[in-house]
Amino acid sequence: MSGAVGIALAAGLLSALMFVSLSEGLSIGVLLTYLAPLPLMIAGLARGPATAGLAGAVATASVAATSGGVSFFPFGLAVAIPAVIVARQALLWRTTPSGAVEWYPPGLVLGWLTGMAMVLILIGAALASGQGGTDVQSGGLQEWVSATVGRTLDLLTPTLDATQRELVAGWWVPFFPALVGGSWLVMTIVNASLAQALLARSGHNRRPSPAYSRDMDLPTWLGVVLAFAVAVGTMVEGDLGYLGRSIAVVALIPFALSGLAVVHGWAAGRPNARMLLVAVYGVLFLVSAWALLLVAGLGLVRFVTRFRPTGDSGGGKEK
Repeated sequence: MSGAVGIALAAGLLSALMFVSLSEGLSIGVLLTYLAPLPLMIAGLARGPATAGLAGAVATASVAATSGGVSFFPFGLAVAIPAVIVARQALLWRTTPSGAVEWYPPGLVLGWLTGMAMVLILIGAALASGQGGTDVQSGGLQEWVSATVGRTLDLLTPTLDATQRELVAGWWVPFFPALVGGSWLVMTIVNASLAQALLARSGHNRRPSPAYSRDMDLPTWLGVVLAFAVAVGTMVEGDLGYLGRSIAVVALIPFALSGLAVVHGWAAGRPNARMLLVAVYGVLFLVSAWALLLVAGLGLVRFVTRFRPTGDSGGGKEK
């Protein structure tokens, strides 16, 4: 117990220090802030969700003490709570009739995180609706986002002329909630995967690293939410349609990762697998924004054509 407490304290303090490094003006502050969830993820995946919770509480309290204000709230919501969720879900297991241990599938962990990203978008919309001049029923949210992005561009890029500023805002505003929620989702996935990889390499992992190319079956509800969000985003006007489009983009991310898992599984059985993957990622990089749709389409094909019984995909002591 004392060992777990020590790990939680160390992980929490390190995570808080990494999070506040950007505000202290450190040259690598952006990278350290991005990796702030990593110590909490390592503590949780090595020692369990209780340790992750204690580490998250220490980190949140440390951020509150050093930064003041309400900075602890976004940290707790976006960094500490996800670490507990990842630790709890990833360490669920059950024994099969043959006596083998079956771990909670990574596709379902990804579903939990995607659901949380969607909830964060809705929380952000609810908070923004309380600002002056916004109303989720009248289209005010998108106008508020546009004004906020405009002020941010004025502050960060004062040298841009009006035409250039309008062009940049035209890229950001239509899917700004998706950019925020999707960036958070990718950050959390990167930190969780890196934590598991580091633990496996050092021999301190509690569960074996999953075979992502085989175990990336996504929960059924994600497909339902994606279809509903696309319908709302294309048929409903105002901010409900605006939010629907952003939710749809975030829902596509796990399908894109599932599509990449298919590509990795396909390349693994072929000669020069690394060269093939380099070529694939090079093409995806060149097509830029369309890459998400390309690989997500492959993930959707995998999703709708799977023939496994859904009742046995839970992988854990969870109903």
